[in-house]
Amino acid sequence: MAVDSTFARLEEEVNRLLELLGRLKQDNTELQQQLEELQADNADLTGLSQRLQQAEQEALKSREEVKSRIEGLLSRLDAVNS
Repeated sequence: MAVDSTFARLEEEVNRLLELLGRLKQDNTELQQQLEELQADNADLTGLSQRLQQAEQEALKSREEVKSRIEGLLSRLDAVNS
């Protein structure tokens, strides 16, 4: 009888561990999916960040070109007024 009781407890523990293992596997699968989604989002954001940096550089370059041209025009106007 003691063997039956011990064996029943052992079966209960094994069943509990199997349930826990099943939940952990499911959680792991969900976390892997979330990780993949976050990695894809990160790649998208990295690409957008790079494009934004390029656009900022182009805008600064254009601004400097416009500034240089305006300064040239102002110099020419000053020369005419002198």
